[in-house]
Amino acid sequence: MEKKKSSSKSPKLRAIDSTKDTDNTELGTKERYGCFNIHPDWLQVFNNRKWLAFLIGVCQLLFSTVTSGYESSIVSTLQRGFGLSSTDIGGISVCFSVAQSTLGVILSHKAANSHKGRWVGITAIIAAIGCFIYALPHFVTKSYGILSSYQNGNQSYGICSSTSKPSPLTDQEQASQKGLYIFLFCLGQFVIGAGTSILRSIGWSYLDENVSPSVSALYTGINLSLLGLGIALGFVFGGTALDLYVYWPAEVSDPSLTIDNPNWIGAWWLGYIVIAAIIILMAFPILALPRHLPNYEYYKMKRAQQAEGKSKIDRYKSKTLKDLIPSLKDLLLNMPFMCTVLNLVGNLIVLAGVGVFFPKYIESQYGVLASSASMYTGIMIVVGMLVGIVLGGGYMKYKKLKVLGLAKFAAISTTLSTVTVAAFLIAICPRTLIAGVNIPYHNFTSEIAVSQTHNLSDNCNSGCYCDSETFKPVCDLSTGITYFSPCYAGCTSKGIDFNNGQQVFGNCSCLSTNTNAMRNHTQSLDVVLNYCPKECNALIPFIIMGIIFAFLVYCSLIPSYQVILRCVPESQRPLALAVQWVFIQCLANIPGPILLGTFIDGACSLWEVQNGERAFCWIYDNQLLAYGLAGVILAMRIFSAIFSILAWYFLKRDIKKYAGIEKENIKDDHEADEKEPENKIIKPSSSNQNMVETASKLNGFTETLV
Repeated sequence: MEKKKSSSKSPKLRAIDSTKDTDNTELGTKERYGCFNIHPDWLQVFNNRKWLAFLIGVCQLLFSTVTSGYESSIVSTLQRGFGLSSTDIGGISVCFSVAQSTLGVILSHKAANSHKGRWVGITAIIAAIGCFIYALPHFVTKSYGILSSYQNGNQSYGICSSTSKPSPLTDQEQASQKGLYIFLFCLGQFVIGAGTSILRSIGWSYLDENVSPSVSALYTGINLSLLGLGIALGFVFGGTALDLYVYWPAEVSDPSLTIDNPNWIGAWWLGYIVIAAIIILMAFPILALPRHLPNYEYYKMKRAQQAEGKSKIDRYKSKTLKDLIPSLKDLLLNMPFMCTVLNLVGNLIVLAGVGVFFPKYIESQYGVLASSASMYTGIMIVVGMLVGIVLGGGYMKYKKLKVLGLAKFAAISTTLSTVTVAAFLIAICPRTLIAGVNIPYHNFTSEIAVSQTHNLSDNCNSGCYCDSETFKPVCDLSTGITYFSPCYAGCTSKGIDFNNGQQVFGNCSCLSTNTNAMRNHTQSLDVVLNYCPKECNALIPFIIMGIIFAFLVYCSLIPSYQVILRCVPESQRPLALAVQWVFIQCLANIPGPILLGTFIDGACSLWEVQNGERAFCWIYDNQLLAYGLAGVILAMRIFSAIFSILAWYFLKRDIKKYAGIEKENIKDDHEADEKEPENKIIKPSSSNQNMVETASKLNGFTETLV
């Protein structure tokens, strides 16, 4: 009898008990790799979880590269090139989040019981189309306004002159073109958002259901690391593209227009074209994936055995839209899930708002090039991410953390990250002093507040017809004072310093009238092109604190995403990820850029004026900018810490609650069995059988809590 019992397991069950992939030659057509009913045997080498993880990971890498890192790295370039304020940039970024929040839940619900691989592949192609649309303004623009003074051989532009110079475009033409650019940017962001809306829900769920639960956290960590790596690559790629002239492969016609010139515009559009082409190439292998990979049913059974708390109760099998409301209600009443989502909202509102403008902050605060600011941002993310993934992931693996331990680890990491806000308060550089903007022309000891109206005109340049819409800063090296342009410095001549190749402007009348300046009479009245250099050693400490911040953020993100996957029933995981993403979009990604953009505009000292309206900011008050950002980030870190602690508390409560209920049900079931006559053969009902199975799962239940 024992021998017969040991061999009673069917060959089919023995096949799926293996953790290795099933032989692909025995699978049905729906489980084979290929497209259009073409599933040759030689393609089945790709029909495994590693290839699936690779495709989803690369897709995640490309999406995060183009939507986060690269987009943020070109913010200041788009502002100069198309006359956009930080508020305009924030509004454009919101279009991406609107598409994700409005389409994310609906598409995820429809795709949850469909062929997830095809949904991911088709939406990837849509995202690539959005990238092409976003690059269109470069190809439809007649010219970039701030480059007009460097084109057509206009070498004397910016010198003090007794005659006025006409604007290359009328006010009506400028307003019309700006409206077209904003429309194309918004449309591109919306299409990109639609195309990337289901990757984190359907894509991650597709991967999670086709791998062993024992390695699911590893794949989640890999995806999060690729997400972070994509952001970092976006900054690096953006910095590289911005070093190229905007009309690349054409060369710059004016030698004075160099990379360190404030009017320089890099090839911002190039990255969108390249990344879109790669996304399209990656979409076709994704479309060839089967609906379910080998061992899907076995992994599903293993996940059911490891379920804890509310995730054991799987009431909803949503197949139609009418099932959406009860499923949503169940999720919204799941306190561990909702608290973890709000924890992520607090984390990501900082990343969404500050992330968009972070390179711009480094560029303004530390006086570095736009390309260098992108590189520094990428370094902070890559180093912090790698250390966070290795140490955080290693700790979770070493401790073999269950869901409760993961929630506790996320709470500790989130709470510790609040100390990194000190970087904004400590690492502050002195602001650039500009005559007529933040200091008067004739009194360098007093200041002009941001709220006060500045006046570029003075008696020393009253005879010059200066263009206030063309910012061409020049520096008086003797005093360290920057002037808006050679014209506003009263300069009447232009030349080249043959010793260093610098462009020099001479006979500057505003320099000679500075009564408080300690100028030697033998010194020339010359200025050089560009801002005055400022001594500041705060960049390195800021980068170090930024790395620590990224490290702690990634230490908290991986366990938080694992908690979301483990505190809901399996059938609700795609919807849970979609709901989580909608909350992030509506509460973090949509308000974040707009609020931060409005605040950053409020710290502006010098605006570029086009068509009589403020276009974009040239100079910020560094102290006001730093203190404001520190306040916003600190508030959000405290918000995240509170909800991460609440998630841990509610999860611990639910695990104890449902463990007690199940033990009580099993006890009642056993007592009922003992009351039955011994000679009566009872056929076990499905509910009783489930209770027996549950009893076996509860062996050692308390030992799993961390």
